[in-house]
This record gives sequence, structure tokens and C-alpha cells, in this order.
Amino acid sequence: MTTHHLLLDIDGLRPDVFRAALNAGTIPNLAALLGGRELSHGLIVDAVAPAPSITFCSQACLFTGAHPKEHGIPGNQFFDRFGVYNNDIPQFFAFDVGDTLEVDDAVRVFLDGLASARLMEETFYEKMAAQGKTSVVAGNMYAKGAQTWIKPSLANIARFTKGGNLFGMSSREYDENILARLLAHLQQNGLPDIITMYFMGLDHDSHHYGPEKGQMPYLVEHIDSMVGQLLTAINSQLPITNYLITVFSDHGQISVIPDDQHSLRMGFPFDKEVGHLFTALGLDVHDYPGEDPHCDAVMALNGGTASVYLQKKDGHWADVPLFARDILPVARAFWEAHATGKYATELRGALAGVLVRNVERDGWEAHFQALTPAGEIVPLETWFAAQPDGLYVDPVHRLNHHTGLYSGDILLISNYADGYYFGKEIRGVHGGLHPADSLATLAYAWPGAAPDDWARVKGRIMEAIAARCAREGGRMPSTCDMLVGVEAGLSN
Repeated sequence: MTTHHLLLDIDGLRPDVFRAALNAGTIPNLAALLGGRELSHGLIVDAVAPAPSITFCSQACLFTGAHPKEHGIPGNQFFDRFGVYNNDIPQFFAFDVGDTLEVDDAVRVFLDGLASARLMEETFYEKMAAQGKTSVVAGNMYAKGAQTWIKPSLANIARFTKGGNLFGMSSREYDENILARLLAHLQQNGLPDIITMYFMGLDHDSHHYGPEKGQMPYLVEHIDSMVGQLLTAINSQLPITNYLITVFSDHGQISVIPDDQHSLRMGFPFDKEVGHLFTALGLDVHDYPGEDPHCDAVMALNGGTASVYLQKKDGHWADVPLFARDILPVARAFWEAHATGKYATELRGALAGVLVRNVERDGWEAHFQALTPAGEIVPLETWFAAQPDGLYVDPVHRLNHHTGLYSGDILLISNYADGYYFGKEIRGVHGGLHPADSLATLAYAWPGAAPDDWARVKGRIMEAIAARCAREGGRMPSTCDMLVGVEAGLSN
């Protein structure tokens, strides 16, 4: 019987990379958990990230079991036009620092739990604490409800994300530091009921080197051995057969072109870049720290997508913008910039889609529709059905589960096919709707389980996930279902 749970959270790990390593026998510790390539006591679920397929949004899905419109974290960057947690003063969030260099948000994620505080849904750890279960979270940004939160030091975050060759910290060193502190805690305090170990390094290397060069080597050479260390430490106190183990990621990654032409930015404090479009339309876009309450437009960059928020003219941010007057002209300008370079030369050829919401007609949870280059507004189902095969995975369900209070009025989809993306110059990116950056790893294991026992638990996990997906319109399993499987696996 499983009484404990271990969550191995590998940021950015593509499921095709995980399966290839499993089949090649190059990750022996992870393979042992699942029963090798035959999965004799393991289960791999084909899962997809939310929209956008980006870290803070998907990690919130993982640890609340809720969709973005429910948990309230619609991206690494987003805008709270209502100032819900800021005395009714509109507030821009950039948990990844972002183009406006608002470093306070990135620091506060670990300093005082800013991301956790923004969650609108209960976390897994809070639910377990109510049942008398204890949890330790190592390295992750969401730990509300856990008895122990082992978080990175601000110095290590700075060295890891911004340090150069002399003062920098490698991905391996960063993950090893978090693991070492977790192992020390377990040795000193014993085992909790739930352990979460978050590996950030693979995603970091994949951004830097591209997913083709950054993922497999890091998984094989570093993560698998670190998992082995953790399993040894656990097994010295409690047989690993007492654990249901989940191995998962929050999204994948896709290769893009790492140059100024293909990285679409606001450009503070140097080049306005995409900001030129807003200036040409007479709008003051949020492009420097602290400007958020005093601007007409906000653009939140999330890799493969970008959200555009527009204030009602002659109104306030909390007022409903007029669709024909305030939203459509800006959306059409983006298509024109894509086609001709008008308004912003940087956008020429850069877009694959422009989606709009009519909040005036449908309320703040209005779903997106597609604006065609010809100016026609069509349902998402119609627009995506007309797109080339292989560019998008379960897009309509994912977008409909995204739209809520903190969604933008316009959603831009970057032209991945030609290497474009929203953000700084990197080789690997995510945040879009493409299978490469959207498909996520999700695997369950009960090491050493008797075949009949595992068949029973495996069946419960599969049935629970399938039932939820059916209830929600027949969507594909997603990162928000990870906990559905956990709870089904741990039930008696």
C-alpha cells in the first residue's frame, strides 16, 4: 500500500526526450521507478500544458489542479487591471523580470511567496495539511500549505539567472544546491508524507542551448543521478515501495532563432521595438517599471504568445473597453504590421494569429475569437481547423480554460514556423500552442508493486483523469490533471 508521495518536477522536460532516454536505458534511476521501458510498474500519460505553455501558469495548474482561469496566474507576465491585491490600483506582474525590468516581482516570488499569494485556488499541500499530512517543497515557487519550503537564496537566483562566467552558477550547481539542502533536511527531520523536488536546470539549459542540445544531456548526465541520490536517502528511512511517485514537467520547448529580428520585445530601456505600434496608434504602452496604473496599454510577453490589455478610452482600467472602438483597431493594426511592417517594422512576418475577446458583449470571462487578416471575426474552432496540420495541440480547449479576469483583450500568437517569439534572445522557448512546447511529461510509478496491485492503482489513475477530461468537453489530459492522478493513486 502506498502511504507517501514523491513529486519529481523537471521544468521544461519534453515527453519525447523522456521517452527516448527511457527506451535507450540512459536514465537508470528514473527507469527503475517505472519498471524500465516496459513500464511494469509505471504509467505514462500523454499530457499538454495550459495556454500559455509557460512556467508560472503551468506550475500553478500542477499544484492546484485548476485551470488558469480558475487559479488566476495566466502567465509568467500578466496584468491585473482591477488591482485586486493592490488596493484597487492596477498592477503588472513579471515573475520572470520581463522587459520592463521589474525585478521586485522575481525576487518576491521566493522572498515572500508572491506567486503563491496570487493563487485563487487551494494548493495540494493545503488540502493534504487539512488531512494531517506533512509536506516538504524544495525549489518550487508554489509551496503554500507545506510545512517546510526549501527555497533558493536570492544570491543563487541572481548567480543562476544573471551571473556571467566568473560569478555565475551553472544549472547543475543550482539544482545540486537545492537537492543538498533537501537531503540535509530529510536526514535531520525525517520523512514527511509528501516530498516535492523541483529541478529548474534542464529548462535553463534548454533555453540557452536549444532543446535539441540542452535537454537530453542534462537529463542523462545530471538529473538521473540526482534522482538516484534522493531515492537512496528516502530508502534509508522508509522502503521506496511505500511511495507513489510522479515524474512530470510543466511544458516542453521549441527551437527558435536567437537574434534581435526574431525576439519581439518592448525593449526598455533602449529600443521600443514592438512599442512603436502603440505609439503610432496614440497609446501609451507600459514600458518602464511602475508605469502600470498610468498607461493606456499593457503587453505581457509569454514566449510563444503575448497578451495585450487595453484601457477603455476616457475611462479607467476596471471599465469595460468598447470592442469596436478600443479593441478591434489595435488588433487590426497588428495584422497590418505583420503584413507590411506598418506601425512597427519588427512585426513584419512575425505573427501567426491574432485573437480577440468581446468583453463588452460577453463579460470578463469572454472567450477568444480569431481575427483573420482580412478583418473577419470567426470562432476558434473554424480558424484552427483552417491552419496547417501539426502547428497546434488541443488549442480551443486550452484557450477557453485560459480566459478569465486576468486575460488580455488581444492574444497574439508568434510565428514559430519562421522562428519568432516574444521575449529576449534565446535558442529555446515555450508559451505557445505548438506540440513541441506544449506537450508535457507526466508519469506515475509505484516501485516494487505487485502486478495486481499496480494494475488496480494504474486503472484508478487512468479512469479518474479520463473522467475529468470527459466532463470538461473531451479535452486532452493536461498538467492540471497531475493531481487527479495522484489523489486517485493514493486513495484506498
